[in-house]
Amino acid sequence: MAFRDVVDQHHAVRLLRTAARTGRASHAYLLVGPSGVGRRTLALAFAQYLNCPQADLDACGVCRDCVRIAQGQHPDVRVLDMAADRWLVPPPREHRGREIPIDQVRALRQDAAYPPYEGRVKVYIIADAELLSPGAANSLLKVLEEPPPYVVIVLIAESTVSLPPTVLSRCQVVRCALLSASEVERALVERYGVPAERARFLAAIAAGRLGRALAWAQDESRLAARRRFLDLLGELETATDTQRLDAAEALARDRDLLPDLLELAAFWYRDLLVWQETQDPTLLVNRDREAEVRRWAAILTPEDLHRRFDAVEHAKDSLERNVQPRLLLERLFFQLRSPAVPA
Repeated sequence: MAFRDVVDQHHAVRLLRTAARTGRASHAYLLVGPSGVGRRTLALAFAQYLNCPQADLDACGVCRDCVRIAQGQHPDVRVLDMAADRWLVPPPREHRGREIPIDQVRALRQDAAYPPYEGRVKVYIIADAELLSPGAANSLLKVLEEPPPYVVIVLIAESTVSLPPTVLSRCQVVRCALLSASEVERALVERYGVPAERARFLAAIAAGRLGRALAWAQDESRLAARRRFLDLLGELETATDTQRLDAAEALARDRDLLPDLLELAAFWYRDLLVWQETQDPTLLVNRDREAEVRRWAAILTPEDLHRRFDAVEHAKDSLERNVQPRLLLERLFFQLRSPAVPA
């Protein structure tokens, strides 16, 4: 997990490398950007660079420290990633996975009190930092205010909005951008051996997220879920109330899939607006759905589409606030009512 493994985040890599090379690394960083663009890879690459005894423009990737960090076995690089079931200490039995509990940050603070065991710097990576409970965020603030000189904390989040201002103000923000389709395609082919034609298709529909494209390449069921959901968005325009309720109940059973599905909905309505303005298929995210895009862009007005887009954004916010998935989906689906649709 060296900087060379990070795809198309040149500005972020340059910033972190320069800080480390000049001895000006901050005690805390916040890597901000959409999921699937390489934030976790960047965080681990930075940890590797800070601890590699042979680092120049990049970590060597072959020394003991580099190898152990890449394998997730280095005692001085700790990762808290709830989605990957990686914890600093085992979570309490009653934990339901909706937020990062305070005991994880307490464990971090206790461990940070001791100097590195093997490396030069202790690095703590907290993924999905926006899920820190209020107590965990307040506890983290204490170590951010008085950090030991050998500790670097790397938070990962989709935006700065959901983090407490007190935590945000003590971190250096590093922004990670969406990738170009060409970079996603090249990474799929060169790094993961995806056939070129399939890689081109996945890159086009992944909306700049290599992680999503790779997940789709490795799991056909995810692509099938995408197809079913895009079909459903069309069906909901003329569905009965019972059909809307049934659809919400069915989708709510897989909460982990909902963030991706809601983002698919946002890009769908974005495509319809883009088509209304440009009629340029190269600008579509869902290029494989051009016929449906043409049809619905001719039926729905820009006002209709803006209302749908706002409804999807509200559903995404509700999901982050832990509103019950079935309730937010029912609300959303009842807002997706269409005017009279030609046969």
